Amino acid sequence: MVLHAFTHSEADMNRYAIIENGLVVNVVVGQPELNPGQTLVECPGAGPGWTYADGVFTEPVVVQPEPTPAPTKEELLAQLNALSAQIQALE
Repeated sequence: MVLHAFTHSEADMNRYAIIENGLVVNVVVGQPELNPGQTLVECPGAGPGWTYADGVFTEPVVVQPEPTPAPTKEELLAQLNALSAQIQALE
């Protein structure tokens, strides 16, 4: 087994975003020369899901879905009646 000793101290390590098609797909800590063939951009705070364009990272917008309203008493009674009719039809 061959072990490699790195000459960079942890203080020299920076956070880099791996960018694919303008999207941050991952964040690594290290030196950019250790990741040939990947587009790495130093990013102190960005993370996966962020976008990167014109030198600027943009946090993703999280859209909260609208809550589904609870059924009314009338709707529940209609469902109960429909299910009761189905059960009676089986007998």
